[in-house]
Order: sequence, then C-alpha cells, then structure tokens
Amino acid sequence: MDHDAHDNKAAEHLRPEFIGRDLYDTEVYFREEGHSEFVYDEELDIFRFPEDGRFAFCKEFADWERLWQRGYLDF
Repeated sequence: MDHDAHDNKAAEHLRPEFIGRDLYDTEVYFREEGHSEFVYDEELDIFRFPEDGRFAFCKEFADWERLWQRGYLDF
C-alpha cells in the first residue's frame, strides 16, 4: 500500500474529536503508570518524540504522519 493511500485510509477512521485529545489522554495515563513512550514537555503541555525531541502531539492536534513513519501507529 502506498503512503498516500495509507494516509487516506487512516484519516477515514479518525473521528474529528480524536484529533489529539484521545491520544493525549491515553499517553497521560501511560505516563502516570510509568510506561510512556514519549517525553512530556510540561512547559508547553505537549508530548515529544524521545528520539529527537520533536513535537509529537498535544490535546488539539498531532503529527500523524511522523507518528506513522516512526512506527507509533499501526493503522
């Protein structure tokens, strides 16, 4: 499956309210349990990739393409 087709298929399954908030809430839970895969930036209230500190997601939106490219999404 090519990358564009994957993006379109993934986007079809995302509810508008899923954009950022559900991912954020899930990662907050994992962080509280000590199992977070991301680095939390408390000052900006965002999560960053542990590999390089780049923005990954916040409550309002996420870098879906980079999350997919780096293997954090499997849909």
